[in-house]
This record gives sequence, structure tokens and C-alpha cells, in this order.
Amino acid sequence: MLLVLVAYFIATAVIGIAQLFQMETIWPGLSFLLGGTLAFWGGSSLKLAVFAPTSRLRWVGMLMSAFFVLGGLLATLATGTHFDAYGHDMPGYAWVIAGIIAGIMGTKRRIYLSVPDASEK
Repeated sequence: MLLVLVAYFIATAVIGIAQLFQMETIWPGLSFLLGGTLAFWGGSSLKLAVFAPTSRLRWVGMLMSAFFVLGGLLATLATGTHFDAYGHDMPGYAWVIAGIIAGIMGTKRRIYLSVPDASEK
């Protein structure tokens, strides 16, 4: 899965930096970089939340994931970010979806140690 991470981050950096130099303003390029990073974090925290040992950690992970994904979506939608994918003009939220998928695929499942409850002492 290291290949997924490397490919996603190289593509994000190349597209984002290219947009920084091609656009009249720097906001679309910066929002593409920010949206891609936040989307990856959202997918990663979603996968970690699914395998969390307690329901409280699951909810915290889900909330973090929603926060990161919403931040990435707002960053790309607010600036009207788009990119060219093999001759097709793609909106920025398509890259956010790709970031979520890369975050899910690129994160290893963590094995949590069981934490004793206060009632077990």
C-alpha cells in the first residue's frame, strides 16, 4: 500500500504546484493541496475508527474523519478548484474522493491493546 500513498502524494503535489504557477491567483493550487491532504487524513481516520476497540474511540474517529473530509470539500468548493484528468475537466471534490480512498487503502489496520475498564479494577 506504500505505492498508493506515494502515487497519491506525488500526484497531489504535482497538480497542486502546477496550479499554483498556472492560475492567476494562488488559491486554487493551495486549496487543492490542502483538500487532498485533509481528504487523506479523513480516509485514514475513518479506517482507524472502524477498527477502534471502544465505541467512544469509534465516534471520535468518525467525527475526526467527517471534520477532515468536510474541510477538504469546503477548501476545494470555495475556490472552484478543478484539474485536468486525461483531457477531462474534473472538479476538486473528485480529488477529495480519491484522497478518501487513498487514505483507506494506504492505512494499515492497527492492533489495539485492550484497555481495562474502571469496573474491572
